Amino acid sequence: MENIPEKNTERSIIITLPSSIEWEDYQKELDAVKDSKAVMNFKVPFLPKENMRDKITKCWLVWRGHIVGWQHVCGFVEDGSFDCTTTGNRWEGNFIQRTGPFHPVEPVEMKGFQGWRYYFY
Repeated sequence: MENIPEKNTERSIIITLPSSIEWEDYQKELDAVKDSKAVMNFKVPFLPKENMRDKITKCWLVWRGHIVGWQHVCGFVEDGSFDCTTTGNRWEGNFIQRTGPFHPVEPVEMKGFQGWRYYFY
């Protein structure tokens, strides 16, 4: 069982995958970063405050109305760009970066939303 972080030392955020994404397709992206040699970028309209970023260690994921697991946060990119190796699309903006294995959990119901939120579990 995981230890709950001490107050004010660790924070988590939570994001929502569009429901149009099929899990099998997303799993390919998760597999590509599970060894922590690559990162996944998730575009957001704004980033957490700069003084909070180093405290954010986990990014939880909502998909089709349920929290399904988490990944480690490895960085934040402000006004950046990248070319997606899965779709070939070029993305510009602010990004939450994740890497390492995906840690699935028993699904917990949660309504999806846009952007990101702080998440206290």
